[in-house]
Amino acid sequence: MEQTSIVREKGTLRVVVTYPAAKKPFEQDHARRDETVGTLKSAALAAFGLTEGQGADGKTFTYTLFFEKRPLEDLNETLGKIAGSRDTLELKLSQQVTQG
Repeated sequence: MEQTSIVREKGTLRVVVTYPAAKKPFEQDHARRDETVGTLKSAALAAFGLTEGQGADGKTFTYTLFFEKRPLEDLNETLGKIAGSRDTLELKLSQQVTQG
């Protein structure tokens, strides 16, 4: 079986963000290693059609990215720092709902 690989520019990596309620993950094949968690989170939320904040029913929705089981709370942390020597960074997006 022939295996194809994507040639990445130096300083980039593949990022895959899964969200349980979505049918497909959000993927970036050439994410910059110096891109921040905050930038990626904004792009992932937009791709999944999600917004943070208070809804009409008074509930507040927030979202957190996780690497393995570690919440990525520092929005200025770079993807390269998280990925280390990996070529692919797999993250999970989790929703938190707070009653108003």
